[in-house]
Amino acid sequence: MPGLAGVIVTRFAPHADERGVFAEIFRASWPTGVAPIQWNLVSSQAHVLRGVHLHVTHADYLMCIAGEMKLVLKDARPDSPTSGQVGVHTLGEHEPAAVTIPPGVAHGFYFAMPAKHIYSVSHYWNVDDELGCRWDDPALGVDWGVTDPILSPRDRDAGGYEAMVAAFVDKRARAEAS
Repeated sequence: MPGLAGVIVTRFAPHADERGVFAEIFRASWPTGVAPIQWNLVSSQAHVLRGVHLHVTHADYLMCIAGEMKLVLKDARPDSPTSGQVGVHTLGEHEPAAVTIPPGVAHGFYFAMPAKHIYSVSHYWNVDDELGCRWDDPALGVDWGVTDPILSPRDRDAGGYEAMVAAFVDKRARAEAS
């Protein structure tokens, strides 16, 4: 099955020897779709679920550098050829790779074990660019394979998927009109 439109998976070529492992994780010449202006490091405990979030303008380039994450994506762009489709990726330290998430693709992360991930963004974080929905909304159409994960108050109290998509469409139209 092909991936979601605009989502790019970049596989790394780790070089291991008796000292450990070296891997390049970003080159400006790689077709990642993101020109990073900010990098972030996130630690998560076991059984944490972050999201589901969606951005109107900024793209993310992310990788899991310790432990493992289940990355769930859903294309919320009504005009996309993969609109409404779901993609699931497992990212972890043993098979290093990065995923570029374009604006309009909702994303959430589940960590069955303690993990760390880093990500860059194409635009500085702005609260007006951040939308979210409940991770367990049936309209999302995702089977996370977990019940009762650890959530932030914001993620626990998030609204529904359809409301998030409507807000995205409205904000994107206003941004394009200005």
